[in-house]
Amino acid sequence: MNKRRDFIKKASAGLVLTGVSGNMVLQASNSFKTVQQDGESNAMLGQNKVEIKVIKPLFCPYYSINEPHEKGGDSYYYRSDAFTHNPFTIPASGMSGSPVIMDANGKFVGFMTTMGFENSTFSFDGKETLTVTVPEGQELFLDESGAGDEAWKTYNSKMMRRLNFEPLVTHPHFWSDVEYCTWSEQKFFAKKRYEQFHLLNHDFVKYYLDKVIELGYPKGKLTLDHGWGQFPDGSIDSGFGSWVSDPKKFPDFKKTMGMIQERGFTPGLWIGFPKIHSESLTAKKYPDLLGSWRANNAEKNAKDIRWLNPKADIFDYASETINRFYEMGVKKFKIDMSYNTKSDMLHIHKELYKAAKAIDSTIEMEFHVPDIFFTKYTDVIRTNDIWLNDNFDWPARVKTHYEISMKSSPGRLINLDHIGGNDTGAITEDKYLKHLAMYKTKTGYPLVSVLPHHYTQQCVDKTGEYLWEYEKGNKKVISDFYAK
Repeated sequence: MNKRRDFIKKASAGLVLTGVSGNMVLQASNSFKTVQQDGESNAMLGQNKVEIKVIKPLFCPYYSINEPHEKGGDSYYYRSDAFTHNPFTIPASGMSGSPVIMDANGKFVGFMTTMGFENSTFSFDGKETLTVTVPEGQELFLDESGAGDEAWKTYNSKMMRRLNFEPLVTHPHFWSDVEYCTWSEQKFFAKKRYEQFHLLNHDFVKYYLDKVIELGYPKGKLTLDHGWGQFPDGSIDSGFGSWVSDPKKFPDFKKTMGMIQERGFTPGLWIGFPKIHSESLTAKKYPDLLGSWRANNAEKNAKDIRWLNPKADIFDYASETINRFYEMGVKKFKIDMSYNTKSDMLHIHKELYKAAKAIDSTIEMEFHVPDIFFTKYTDVIRTNDIWLNDNFDWPARVKTHYEISMKSSPGRLINLDHIGGNDTGAITEDKYLKHLAMYKTKTGYPLVSVLPHHYTQQCVDKTGEYLWEYEKGNKKVISDFYAK
């Protein structure tokens, strides 16, 4: 008992934790801090700050905000400079993981509740001290043993119990099917800026299906990506909130969904649900859905695209939108553009998910925010946005996006997003095959977007080998990154 109390000592700047070999949970209140380790609880007077000696760089999976020179790599997740971050109010940006930090030696710390999230911060001095602000109601998980992954697994298991969700054991069979997505194929054929948004139509879908079948690949899901909907004022942005198919591109959208099913595939649909434009069909009907202009409301321009208002009736909006396409045969929804403040996105994701499951529990809901607090409201997490561009360390991005997906969304399916990546002009045979090889041994289902016959026969053959090996194998698709 005394030894367990000895690892905490008072300091002028708050509390310094030293010599911790196991993990513990710290709780802050107005007048005291409670420390729990191995089931025991001790009250300590002091401020609600915890100082931790760390070795940089610090791995910050929640920090997916990149500068132009960092685009395409993963360096922004690893911080050596001084910073102060609130992982609950930071923009989700490209792909933002759990509110945890791991140092270079495996020391691990993470927040455990959304109580007091406005003031829950990590602050690094750029040298060796990480100061964590733990406001009233917040709790902190800390493990200084150096066994970072094991600590993270323990954290995940504790969080799964706290948030009251179980890992998926069974799921509808089509959730784990190979997936095909039209996005990169649209980009391949685009010859001028924004043309990819105008190429998707009934005939394009027919061509894509026919080509997949011609290549001899296994059947699975086919997801129509950005460009199937209307653009009311002619701008691409006005499509956000206009979730009705364009009658010029799709004279009978239900017939297109039927064509997908007749060829043996499951229809899926991309929706950039968290964004909305003032000229969109939905905003004209429900102006209360218009939210802030940018994350944290940093800029305001009446003509800019807006974020969905998280305080509006998201459930009804989501129910109306999802059911419209579910009745046409859509069984999978790829939710994109969740780049707003994470505390806002959590509410939006939650209402979206609940709306879908109220319609049909077998609908597959895919997101790109792999955060433990979001995981309960997720079926599939995708590894998201890889550009095989040699100007950037793209293999590091592949590795880190996968790591964050696996470790931040325990018990959920992983989508190994876009073999070959999104930058279709930069793809070569070598890069395509290297990317494919990085996915082959990973947990998750494969997703083909750009069709490999555009590059070489070797790309066609190796993709087919991978897809059929997956199709005939045990289909290990669920993250098991938690303590059993």
